[in-house]
Amino acid sequence: MDGTRYEPALITVKKGESVTWVNKDPFPHTVTAAGDFDSRSIAADGKWTYRATKAGEFAYICTLHPNMKGTLKVE
Repeated sequence: MDGTRYEPALITVKKGESVTWVNKDPFPHTVTAAGDFDSRSIAADGKWTYRATKAGEFAYICTLHPNMKGTLKVE
């Protein structure tokens, strides 16, 4: 997360792998895919790691800044 966007916007991992989002902005963000995962608030300079347990494509947003959108693809 940098400049109120997810960078990269598309992340691809294999099932069982983990992905970590790092908040480089001076305010909090979330990584939220309704019904699948929710980081809750990630503070400035904070990070959150998610272990991908099921295959698919998961669209996520920041609930604090809904214009921020990304996709996690789990193969």
